[in-house]
Amino acid sequence: MFVAIKIAYNGSVFFGFQSQSQKYTISNALKEAFASVGIFSHFVGSGRTDKGVHSSGQVISLEIPPFHSHLEGLKNLLNAKLYPYIKIKQIWEVSPTFNARFSAKRRRYCYVLSKHYSPFCSVFSHYHRIKNEALMKEAMGYFVGRHNFKAFRKKGGAGSKNCWREIYRVKLIQSRDFYILSFLGNSFLRSQIRLMVGFLLEIDRERLTLEDLKRQLEGEEIFKIPAPPAGLFLSSIQY
Repeated sequence: MFVAIKIAYNGSVFFGFQSQSQKYTISNALKEAFASVGIFSHFVGSGRTDKGVHSSGQVISLEIPPFHSHLEGLKNLLNAKLYPYIKIKQIWEVSPTFNARFSAKRRRYCYVLSKHYSPFCSVFSHYHRIKNEALMKEAMGYFVGRHNFKAFRKKGGAGSKNCWREIYRVKLIQSRDFYILSFLGNSFLRSQIRLMVGFLLEIDRERLTLEDLKRQLEGEEIFKIPAPPAGLFLSSIQY
């Protein structure tokens, strides 16, 4: 049986999603849990999150043995083994041709800013009080559309050499003591969201301008310091 699994995780305790030798990663933790219940097949993730990055909607796909036909029971069994840092939210049957990565149409990432400094929020947000909300929204709007994001990509990262990506929608949401910066696109380059947010924060600090942002979108490297990973969430995948 071929299934897709939606997963949430606290990325602060992991060295990213992808398997790494002698390092505690989400993939390694999943492999251990799967093996303990007789699942040994290779799985594919919808996206690779870096060290310290979280997810509320990561999706993986894999084949499972027929004796695990009761998917709700399998979910509960795995959650007992993955607690407390990983939670399986849903398991559902898919076509054998389904691929969590290549079947994805859209991905949403959210970056959380905390209005208040707190050691209890710092694992899941980055402290920054937005000074000019209208300017922030205007700057975020510059990312909408199809662009070559080569100047918003971490150097030295493996992956596609094609840096053209399309962002369909951005939102700045205020929720009590937090701001949520939401980005919906077809896919994203390594560290792209964190580099975009880092640039936006410099605009809010009045150290960079909208014209600087336009120039970097055109390929000129002006500022390439990413926002910290703690505030970033892979929030949803659309198929």
